[in-house]
Amino acid sequence: MNQTADCSQAPNLRSIAEIERDTGLGKDTLRIWERRYGFPTPLRDARGDRLYDQPQLQRLLRIKQLLDAGHRPGKVVPLSLPVLEALLQASCAPAGQTDAATDLDDWLNLLEQGQPAQLRAALQQQLQQLGLSQAIEQLLVPLGHRIGQAWLADRLSIHQEHLFSETLQSVLREAIASLDASNASDGASASSSSRPPRVLLTTLPQEQHTLGLLMAECYFALARCERVALGPRLPPSEILSAVGHFQIDIVALSISLHASVREIADQLALLREQLSPEVELWVGGAWAGANRRRLPKGVLAVINDAQVNAGLARWRAAHG
Repeated sequence: MNQTADCSQAPNLRSIAEIERDTGLGKDTLRIWERRYGFPTPLRDARGDRLYDQPQLQRLLRIKQLLDAGHRPGKVVPLSLPVLEALLQASCAPAGQTDAATDLDDWLNLLEQGQPAQLRAALQQQLQQLGLSQAIEQLLVPLGHRIGQAWLADRLSIHQEHLFSETLQSVLREAIASLDASNASDGASASSSSRPPRVLLTTLPQEQHTLGLLMAECYFALARCERVALGPRLPPSEILSAVGHFQIDIVALSISLHASVREIADQLALLREQLSPEVELWVGGAWAGANRRRLPKGVLAVINDAQVNAGLARWRAAHG
């Protein structure tokens, strides 16, 4: 039987609506799991409404990630947080990845030891050995997941996570600049009749993470697209204004996994409605991969280099 919560003693309790917003798990789903699997185990306020504490939120977030990776609810909902974390760690490693991508603990050690120069050099070396797109997909994406797990487990501090983020952003920006210089020296600029698509890269106002945005820019740089990178948290009105000002062909948004499903879907639908039909709207990031079926009509999910290239090939065919 659920206990009544003293909210003055537990100020971080969340309502079922807030849990739905933060995890993307529906209220009905949460209630069914509660009856069927004995989890979650909400407290109750004075009115009998469900309240969830931080450990339950963390566990539900991990369950959502595993469901998105293809696991079934009956296999993961009853599991403890440490077991869920272990499953996630195993799920982060794609088949056939390199030794450098497999041994992620070596990278965590660089962060723990406070060696920014060595971290930077190691990242640059992997970009050279694997190539930019393969380094992103085989190393950087799983490493980002691993670092997030280490931070949640208190193995890494916030400043160590920030060190990784800032170092990686610097390395990726250098790689993009090198690509642009190489393309310019090769005479890659096209004539006005066959110019490459012009892509606007940004995030919606509630999305402050920039690494996904920068990785997306790498894919477009590799495909020799013109890019207008405006950073994160751009209001939709400014996106629309920038589309007209820069004559944008494709709006590319990055959305991280824990963004509210319903809120993002509503914003994407409104933005799609307000954009000219000739302007394409693409979304990437973990959210897009997990919520393809919730994407509004006319919004394309592009998660990796191959999908970006496929979308660009279709765009180029349609535009001569």
